[in-house]
Amino acid sequence: MVSDLLTQYDVVIFDCDGVIVDVNLLKCEAFGKTVEGYPSKVVNDFVSHCKMTFGVSRYIKFKEFFSDYAKKPFNEEEYNRLLNKYSIICNDVYKVAKITPGCEILLSELFKQKKNLYVASGSDEKELNEIFKIRGLSKYFKGVFGSPKNKLECATNILKKHLNKKAVFIGDAISDMKTAKQLGIDFIYMSNYTVQSAEQDLLCRDGATLVISTLEELRIAQ
Repeated sequence: MVSDLLTQYDVVIFDCDGVIVDVNLLKCEAFGKTVEGYPSKVVNDFVSHCKMTFGVSRYIKFKEFFSDYAKKPFNEEEYNRLLNKYSIICNDVYKVAKITPGCEILLSELFKQKKNLYVASGSDEKELNEIFKIRGLSKYFKGVFGSPKNKLECATNILKKHLNKKAVFIGDAISDMKTAKQLGIDFIYMSNYTVQSAEQDLLCRDGATLVISTLEELRIAQ
């Protein structure tokens, strides 16, 4: 049964990575595999950066890779090659990554209560929709949105569909918290799978309406 806290919301927006799917560490590894062949320090520094900016679109990160890590002029052909390689790796990762504990039961219960469920993610929108169909998750959501739009754009568009409805954002990264704050909605911080720094973790905890480890905590045992 869904907790009393969650029943008060008409709209529930979920981040994907680290909230619905336990994929954060695998995707950090994917960033490293994508830029294999560059000097090891470049690769390691880039992966560390990706962990610190989880939830930010790959389209931004791979542009930053050229200017801030590889220290070379932007090359569109190489940029597209990296994006394509990363997408192929991520597709494989999403197919095998575990759904987080309690997720499917919670989604099913919220769906039965006719809650408006959405995903706003930093991951690629087309890729996510394909994976959600494969993993049997699409049926719960009214929309699954992601990059190249950023999270704020995704969540703003969602809320425009439900004016004057009470909403909450469930996420695991500072980008999720900032999105919720900018939109004036509540934020639930799910900490178990975050790859943020200790400082970012603390900021999310301080800024959250509620802190949970997994989605199981948003249910009441029957």
